[in-house]
Amino acid sequence: MRSPRSRLRALVAGVVLAGGTACGPEDAQDAASLTQVEAEATALPTAGGGIFITAAELTRARQRATATTEPYAENARILKGRADAALTATPKPFRMTNIAAITYHWCSPDTDGIDNSLADATGKFTDDSDRMRSLALQYAVGGDAKYATRAALFLKTWASQHTPVNLHDLHVDYAAAKLDGQTADYCSDRPWNFALDGLFQAYGLINASDAYVLLKRNGHTFSATDDAAIREWLRKSAEAVNSSFQAWTRWADTHPSSGAFTRYRSDNHLSWGLAGLLAASVALQDSALAGYVLDGTAWTDRRNGAYANPSFIKDVINRAIESGTGTANEGRIYEEKILRDPPIGYSLFHLWAMSLVARNAEVNYARPGFWDYAGPGGGTLHKAYTRYAAFILGERASPQASEAAPKDYRWLYELGYAQWPEARLKSAIQVGTRNRFIVQSMGPVTLVVGEPL
Repeated sequence: MRSPRSRLRALVAGVVLAGGTACGPEDAQDAASLTQVEAEATALPTAGGGIFITAAELTRARQRATATTEPYAENARILKGRADAALTATPKPFRMTNIAAITYHWCSPDTDGIDNSLADATGKFTDDSDRMRSLALQYAVGGDAKYATRAALFLKTWASQHTPVNLHDLHVDYAAAKLDGQTADYCSDRPWNFALDGLFQAYGLINASDAYVLLKRNGHTFSATDDAAIREWLRKSAEAVNSSFQAWTRWADTHPSSGAFTRYRSDNHLSWGLAGLLAASVALQDSALAGYVLDGTAWTDRRNGAYANPSFIKDVINRAIESGTGTANEGRIYEEKILRDPPIGYSLFHLWAMSLVARNAEVNYARPGFWDYAGPGGGTLHKAYTRYAAFILGERASPQASEAAPKDYRWLYELGYAQWPEARLKSAIQVGTRNRFIVQSMGPVTLVVGEPL
């Protein structure tokens, strides 16, 4: 279950990472000890906005897109350019008639042009879902129906043709960490890491869910047949992500004394799975799925029955973000602690996913409390943002000498600064331009959530 140095895939901005290493055992946390006091839910959004943008923020984005004020005007131009390119792109769903033949292909590019690997499945879903979301957001911002029509075409095509990679089609045995046709080495055809990394179908699930919500909340209508087909596809895709999410949680359930237990309860994969599943919960209006992510309550997966989630977001925040172990470690994220390669990049990658969950919960469920949630361990998202600002600013060096200051993650501080308008977080944003476009979620982040500096 250990991996060599993990591959890095640059997707316009941010970094996609996979794999991991194990750490030592850790006691399980009782869900009751992770309770928090939150604001009472008010009327939930039904019109305007999207999964990561409120109706008021969308109105602001429309104003920004028609003005000349930077950096918002440049962010709007980037969005429109990507949406215009998507207008002439052809949907290319990942499709396999025999999923039993699928391979991993995680260690090198899969260039055979055939849909036959997990690398194909995650890569194609990420790329086309980015097109869906870019089209839908451009429609919501600019109002031109041609973008909505094309976004809907992508959604309908994927709904009718896509093959989600669900581990139950490979007869997964979570307790034994086994799949049909399993191989031994990390870079072989179907190692156990195949099960763990199938979770990165979450990138596509986040974007596709957001595209659907942006269209529905901003005036585009689907026929009853098309709407039902898209919702069924999103549910199947959520169940595919969940099948890999449970490769982490159910394995840990049955191996509490293993040296790998901490990894299986703390790793960034968990937060990315939660981000994907919570996005799907909004699109599907599935309160049980939202509870599974936010509170650890049960959700019924049609392939695997009802299951109460032990690795809900509060538990992950509590385990993944360190506090009270010394000033030098305050706010340290799990991936830095175990020196994942690269440790600071992986930590920010994890912070990104946790932030997506917090943002979604605030926008769609009137639950802003996750931004400042502190579990028994005392770690919070704010403490993590504060710690990693020092690395972005070049004030603190990575424990891995070859890792440079992670300035490309300055865009993430747009989210942090929107919550805590502090000078340190503002300085992290200002180490470079504010024109990043995030393929795996949100798109033009400064246009969507950026505050005046």
